[in-house]
Amino acid sequence: MTGGASSEKSGLSVEQQSPEEAFELLANEVRVEILRGLGETPDEALGFSELHDRVDVADSGNFNYHLDRLVGSFVRRVGGDGGRDDADSTTGGYELTHAGQQVVGAMYAGTYTAKANVEPVSVGWNCLLCGGEMVVEYADERANFWCSTCDEGAKFSFPPGALDQFEREELPEAFARWYHHLMTRLFHGFCGVCSGRMDGEFVRLPGGTEENPQTSLVEFRCRRCETVATAAAETLATFHPVAQGFFAEHGFDVSARHPTQMWGELDTFETVVLSEDPHRAEVRFGHEGEAVVAEVEPDATVGRVERRSAGD
Repeated sequence: MTGGASSEKSGLSVEQQSPEEAFELLANEVRVEILRGLGETPDEALGFSELHDRVDVADSGNFNYHLDRLVGSFVRRVGGDGGRDDADSTTGGYELTHAGQQVVGAMYAGTYTAKANVEPVSVGWNCLLCGGEMVVEYADERANFWCSTCDEGAKFSFPPGALDQFEREELPEAFARWYHHLMTRLFHGFCGVCSGRMDGEFVRLPGGTEENPQTSLVEFRCRRCETVATAAAETLATFHPVAQGFFAEHGFDVSARHPTQMWGELDTFETVVLSEDPHRAEVRFGHEGEAVVAEVEPDATVGRVERRSAGD
């Protein structure tokens, strides 16, 4: 492809179109409307006439020209039997490619078009570091769980177009669910920006001073786009499958609550520093006579995880 790149590795072939070419394809109202039309039923292919009916363009030749420009990048042509159809563009059906689905999804999510702000909302629990009031707010396309006293918390992206799907009082849980989604993807090693591979490092142990307490910190860096994402080591341990099973059995929904809210309701919660060089720590969750102990390693992975009685 002009301006693009290709690579082959161990039988894997990847061709990349240049960003300039890809975005140029979207700089046309008719093409955007074609994607919207396919996005109305994203899981099924549409014939030429049916798709044309969904787009406000009277001239079928003009419509066909713009549709052909999208084929191969954001639109895929399929035959009546489900296979590829390389015949005239007015035959066969059309469906969104993965890239096309992402563009349509971004339209619905308001990724490129919506602006929103939410004034601070009390979330009903206190900061574990200083006892201050925890609140959640939304600005600059980011949700932020933070302490109004010590300013510690978690800030993360949230699609602005999704805000109108929830009432104001529902936002803390909605943000918590999205945070769980983002953290799970991150801990599995995928960048939330470009889907590249992430490398982790345990960069800060818990501690600080009484006047300036600090949480632990693990950092993940994308090999491709250099995006850096951070989280507490305790969050990493919380989202481990063994820990999630423990929380679920004791009535905590990990996916619907911010981790610090659950930690504050446990019978015991503590982090023990095992090593300062390199950083290594043990996170302990205890409730109703049972406990989970998880070791967070220097490379921001969870090593040994054990369930035991709370007294052990």
